[in-house]
Amino acid sequence: MNVVTVAQQYISEMVRLAGPGMKVLMMDKFTTSAVSCVYTQSDVMQKEVYLFERLDSGALREPIKHLKCVAFLQPTIENVRLLAEELRSPRYGQYYICT
Repeated sequence: MNVVTVAQQYISEMVRLAGPGMKVLMMDKFTTSAVSCVYTQSDVMQKEVYLFERLDSGALREPIKHLKCVAFLQPTIENVRLLAEELRSPRYGQYYICT
């Protein structure tokens, strides 16, 4: 088994654990690079992930409560701070936090 296969399996399992239904994949700078190295956007979309978002984008967005959020983030102090801000006014119906 190689590193790409292991990374693909890990990402697939994160998304699978969120259950069926439409999802958003929330990432940071590092995890965005990691995901893009092992999957194309269309590959991830086949797993019911319809939106890709950076935690650190700072953009204001409308709530989309019918989506589940799979947050794939490095466990850094900055990411914890940004995630805490996100969860104070959650935009999504459910959150699954993965590191």
